[in-house]
This record gives sequence, structure tokens and C-alpha cells, in this order.
Amino acid sequence: MPARLQIKAADCSPLGRSILAYIADTGTSMNRLAEESGIPQPRLRGACFKGTCPTPETLRKLARAMGRHHLELYTLAYEGRIEKSPIEAAENALDILMRDLFETAREIGMEAPTQPVSKAQLRQALLVLGFKETFASTEIQVEIS
Repeated sequence: MPARLQIKAADCSPLGRSILAYIADTGTSMNRLAEESGIPQPRLRGACFKGTCPTPETLRKLARAMGRHHLELYTLAYEGRIEKSPIEAAENALDILMRDLFETAREIGMEAPTQPVSKAQLRQALLVLGFKETFASTEIQVEIS
């Protein structure tokens, strides 16, 4: 019989809910994930709760153990931490976009690039996604096929 989790999703941050989902999906335990990530179990457990602030190193270790990109976990860790003004709320769209990109890539069996992506490659990808240029840029010359 699998061990019962004592952490409730309602008490968790978005990162914590993601950790709980990973544990449930893989059939692993909090102790096992702590061991695989090299994070002390109390710190890993604490990172699940609302209002906590895991260190960047904790997030990198956890991302490696969970097979996820560390930026995805950063986005989850800091989501909703600060009350947003209407202007800042629009900036939240970037966090949502990043999370959706990583989620979709993982779902279709893709991994994040291991090398930095050039501005030209990013521009091409944005155009393919439907972004429209608002001004003529002479800095980046890319041939779109």
C-alpha cells in the first residue's frame, strides 16, 4: 500500500502541487525524491507550501531529479507570490507562456535546448507562432522558409 501524503494540495504553492503531482504520477515518495535530488527531505517538503521561497540551487536540483527544466520550476515557485498591479498582471502572461511551452514540449517528447538559442532562431520561432513585427529591425536578418 503506497504511503499517504500528509501535504494537502490546498496548502501548496503551484510548485508544491507540481511536486505532489510528480510523486503521484511516478509512484515515488517524498523521501525518494529528496534522496534523488540531493535536497534534505524537510527542505523539499517545505518548498511545497504556499509562501515559501526555495533557493535557485534547490530548484535546479529538483528540476534535474524530476526531469524538468529549471526555468519551469522557477516560474512555478514564484507564481502568485506578489500581488500584481494591472500593468504587472500583463507581465504574468510571460510566465504562463513559459510554463505552457515547457509543458507542451514535455508532453510531445521534446527537451529544452542545451545550448543558448540565437536571437535569429527566436525571431523565426515567434513568427511561426503568429507574432507580428511592430517595427522594421535591421539588427537581425533572418530568412524565413
